[in-house]
Amino acid sequence: MRDAFLQLRTALDTTTEVFEDTAGASSTVGAVFIQKEIDRMIRETINKNVDFRPLVARKTMRQLAYIWNLETSLGATAKTAFYGDGGTGTPQPNQYLQLVAPAKALRSDYEVTGLTQAAASSYFDALDRESRSALQALALTEEQAFILGDDGTADTSGLTLNAQVGVTGSYKGLKQQLHSEVALADGDSGGMSDATAIYGSTPSATSTDRQFKLNCRCVNTSSSAQNPLTLDNMDAAITVSNIEGGKSANRIYLVSERRADKLWQLLQPQGRFVIGASEVSIDGGGRVLTYRGIKIISSRFQALNGVTGNGSAVTFTDTDNSVLLLDMDNISFYNVAGVDARHIPIMGLSTAIRSDVEGGYYKTYGVFVVEKFNTQVVIYNLSTP
Repeated sequence: MRDAFLQLRTALDTTTEVFEDTAGASSTVGAVFIQKEIDRMIRETINKNVDFRPLVARKTMRQLAYIWNLETSLGATAKTAFYGDGGTGTPQPNQYLQLVAPAKALRSDYEVTGLTQAAASSYFDALDRESRSALQALALTEEQAFILGDDGTADTSGLTLNAQVGVTGSYKGLKQQLHSEVALADGDSGGMSDATAIYGSTPSATSTDRQFKLNCRCVNTSSSAQNPLTLDNMDAAITVSNIEGGKSANRIYLVSERRADKLWQLLQPQGRFVIGASEVSIDGGGRVLTYRGIKIISSRFQALNGVTGNGSAVTFTDTDNSVLLLDMDNISFYNVAGVDARHIPIMGLSTAIRSDVEGGYYKTYGVFVVEKFNTQVVIYNLSTP
């Protein structure tokens, strides 16, 4: 009896009643008499994970721009002095620098036709699927913009959704905000010789200028040649951040995924545990490596945030040449009036409301801001991992 059933299946599979695909080509999935079933589980090929975005504090403002003041000086040293009996003092006002970051509007749209919803309803909810994907795309775009900003260079690595390094029309990201006008130098005393304006002000290399505080701190092994990341680099970054007042801040190292692999090898060579290295849990259940109590966060987008130097000037690259030590207490996203991934449903089209489609969009109004620069550190001129 078993042989008879096998013979029947063979006959059905080899009959002239074969299945053809939409292009008319014969298929090997079986004859038309054989029932096929589409798996309800859709296999995703897009990495929808975000790593840096969840760590950025989200706050609310009720205006079209975030405006804040940097205290850049406590005034002249003459304001504080030892004095004799009955002596006088000399007041010296503090100095401030006001910065402005305009808000941007971001949205992620989706729609599904009524026919598609009806036809797909037997095995999955097409509208729900498209809606969730739009929300995930919003988060992915934010992660990309937070790190890479509005860099319009074409991306050939396949890491981004839009085939660009950054996002056109975006707010400035870490790539545009963490610069320094101070001259290049080996070690941790120099900068980038870059005077790119930020928030309406241009950084200065003169320490007595208010704009000097717009410079981030920089670390390298050599300002003229690329070198592998070392523990000395990481220690120097912590030291200069501490000197600037970041010792008690919530800090992270931001690295690429491949750099994270190299760091694991660096911190645990041949299985020997390095003093100062450990693992901790983060929100969401993940575990990350730490060094001297500072979390090491990997994001694939950091691979496109590079800085190289030739001894006199730097080049901002789209390759994996930098590691960031970030003071997260002074990095925030400000949304306008709580409009943060707000869902707006749509029936039909605005130009033809009778269209048989259903969808909507998610929108966020806001701006990504580095509020303080001198506790942020860029380790640059690193060899590509």
